[in-house]
Amino acid sequence: MIKLTYCDDSMLQRRAIDEWLRIYSAKKGVTLEGVPFSTGTDLLTAVENGAKFDIYILDIIMPELKGTEVAAKLRETDKKGKIIFLSSTSVFDDTAQDVDPIGYLIKPIVAEQLYDMLDKAIAELD
Repeated sequence: MIKLTYCDDSMLQRRAIDEWLRIYSAKKGVTLEGVPFSTGTDLLTAVENGAKFDIYILDIIMPELKGTEVAAKLRETDKKGKIIFLSSTSVFDDTAQDVDPIGYLIKPIVAEQLYDMLDKAIAELD
């Protein structure tokens, strides 16, 4: 089983990702456990309390903490987790590359773009 989390302040985006993960799992025969978060603070609290994930899908522009800030904090304890960034802009701050992400998806994303990133992330997990 692959444990994955997705953090986005948009409920619509979280719902879309949830549905796409179900379809991806069925198509690929991969068991994914997806856990949504609406804030980076909630995600970091879960990780501090013992939650572990193989793949992190992080929106860059969020209230409280940006996705890049969340990723930097995650990297302090998790060097192996695969990070995929989502953003509504193609302009990223310099810290985005510091966490060695798998890649970036520019919103609005479509399922196939996410599937390609998941294929890449899962291949690197093996």
